[in-house]
Amino acid sequence: MSPWKRRHRLALTAAGLAALAAPALTVPPALAGTTAAKAVAAHPWDAYNLSPKTRTVRPAAIYNTNGTVTNPSAVLSGKTTRITGNGSYVTLDFGKDVGGPVTLHFAGSDGAQQVGLAFSESSDYVGTDSDASTGGPRKTDGVLYADVNGPTTYTTPAQYQRGGFRYLTLFVSSAGGVDLDDVSVHFTAAPAMENPAEYANYFYSSDPLLNRIWYAGAYTVQLNTIDPKTGRTWEPPAALWDNTGDVGVGDTILVDGAKRDRTVWPGDLGIEIPTAYAAFNDTVSARNALTTIFQHQKTTGELPYSGPMMNKYGSDTYHLWTLSASYDYYRYTGDSAWLASVWDAYRLGVDYSLAKLDANGLLSITGTGDSVRILTKGENFTANALLWRVLNTGSELAAARGDAALAASYASKAAALRTAINKYFWDDSVGAYKYYPTQTIYPQDGNSIAVWYGLADADQARRISAQLTGNWNDVGSTAPENKGNPGVFSGSLEVNAHFAAGGQAADQAGVDLIRREWGYMLDNPHGTQSTFWESYRAGESCLFCSNYVSLAHGWATGPTPALSSYVLGVAPDTPGGRTFHFVPHVADLTFAQGRVTTEYGPVDASWRIDDGAFSAHVAAPKGTTGRVGVPTLGKRIQVRVNGKLAWNGTRAKGYGAHVDGDFIYLEGLTAGNYTIETKALGGK
Repeated sequence: MSPWKRRHRLALTAAGLAALAAPALTVPPALAGTTAAKAVAAHPWDAYNLSPKTRTVRPAAIYNTNGTVTNPSAVLSGKTTRITGNGSYVTLDFGKDVGGPVTLHFAGSDGAQQVGLAFSESSDYVGTDSDASTGGPRKTDGVLYADVNGPTTYTTPAQYQRGGFRYLTLFVSSAGGVDLDDVSVHFTAAPAMENPAEYANYFYSSDPLLNRIWYAGAYTVQLNTIDPKTGRTWEPPAALWDNTGDVGVGDTILVDGAKRDRTVWPGDLGIEIPTAYAAFNDTVSARNALTTIFQHQKTTGELPYSGPMMNKYGSDTYHLWTLSASYDYYRYTGDSAWLASVWDAYRLGVDYSLAKLDANGLLSITGTGDSVRILTKGENFTANALLWRVLNTGSELAAARGDAALAASYASKAAALRTAINKYFWDDSVGAYKYYPTQTIYPQDGNSIAVWYGLADADQARRISAQLTGNWNDVGSTAPENKGNPGVFSGSLEVNAHFAAGGQAADQAGVDLIRREWGYMLDNPHGTQSTFWESYRAGESCLFCSNYVSLAHGWATGPTPALSSYVLGVAPDTPGGRTFHFVPHVADLTFAQGRVTTEYGPVDASWRIDDGAFSAHVAAPKGTTGRVGVPTLGKRIQVRVNGKLAWNGTRAKGYGAHVDGDFIYLEGLTAGNYTIETKALGGK
């Protein structure tokens, strides 16, 4: 059993916090008193979980038919649907994005017939041809054909499994008819999970939309977690598609998308790794993705723009994303053996970027590949913000490796770079960083990175948060650096940046943006209504404008870690979670409950607001120490921990309580269960 599976199973058997008094979902009268009703009442968040409980998934509905189709819905219940005549078809709707080989069973046929299979993620591209995934010159992927002659079972060959689709169109391409009585998909995502629906962690709040979004983000990344031997082949095949590409090490790996590219892209890992951790405590897939990228480093130190089989190079930003994501993995795991195994490559990668510092002390990029556009060579702000983060966190990694001199060197270089960044990029009249020193574009991605990762100081962070909200439209955030198109990857960065900026206005902006943009994606009838997209357009005649766009793309899942780390408020502070914090950003919610699993076990936490009074519960696992931030909600408050006074409204009475901004912080909560209660006092 893999380490992840072992931790996963232990986490699932740990008891949750029984003390939470959050309202449960309404139980239908027909279920009252049943085992199902008790399950809903005990774990109401499970109702939002989109993952299948078994590896066999069947369609949920009939989307449409054409020609002669008799009893189209019968196949949904194992009965016979008859499709007769060349061009007649039935489109099956799985109700959500799924992925894996399809098995069809035919009860009979009018002699030898042929049935075509066509796949689509979006209803916009449903028909007798598949959407596009190969990246070749063909605008569609074509269709598979099953030969049917009497009772027949057909399963798609392994190379033709489809990684992401919601709709399956079955059509007769011969003169007779066929009797279809069963359709199923063998769900191949998250191959290391015994039960795809059993998450190590969860999130539940007073806002059902936020709950749905958390689970849709988790499900998106689950679909992007694949067996590394089932990636996309490259170069594109001459016909159809081929998902037998070897895209990395291990038996589970994070890739960018379910339908495509099914390849490791380092920029995507900046969001995917936090999401996989927040939902599944899956760090093994992250480790395998990072190891794969390091294994393809050039002797110059350059890291790939994308992993195998594409093996692209030429991106200074994605080079830095690998180094940045390496810290995220280490922070979640404390995996010193892995860090030692890549340390020489990591250092070489840092040196590769430092060699590009110019006379202004800034990184001047020459590798111009990026997430959504080709960058201009020169002093790009996003690249410089990423380099600062790499140096700042690299100092911690060097210290963990016992190299004090290198730790000091990285820290010194980070400080110098920050000074240069503020000198050449900061525009105080706008309250944001410029994309290039001579431009007046204020990038969504770079400014969000600056806040989320701590490059911006507290005042700058809140000003940036406010400035970013000026780029919103009715359906989400926009990216000025990408011609004002909706920001999805950069929007995921922005969501986390608002919460990191702190303060009621910024916290509310984070929640509002999640509802606006991710609510739009989740409920849009042209999407999968279960997963988040690679990109979309707004104010145009088309939403995706291409059937090649991935509708289950991990870089779009920023709200899932944000809701766990900020709204619930639980995240590790030191590698592996030996120390952690529980600091809720409540915004306009009235309660939140959830779990984040560390290397030491699960941290179960909950908070709620009743009549303006904040209360919370937290269970710290053995071997850990927690730090709790109690929001003052703009009042002077008294704080009690397990009934004992910890803060009397002006000074500490226990737990090293102290005021910092909008929170009363309690330090040193060791293993055990804690109830935190507040009482408002007069004044502020």
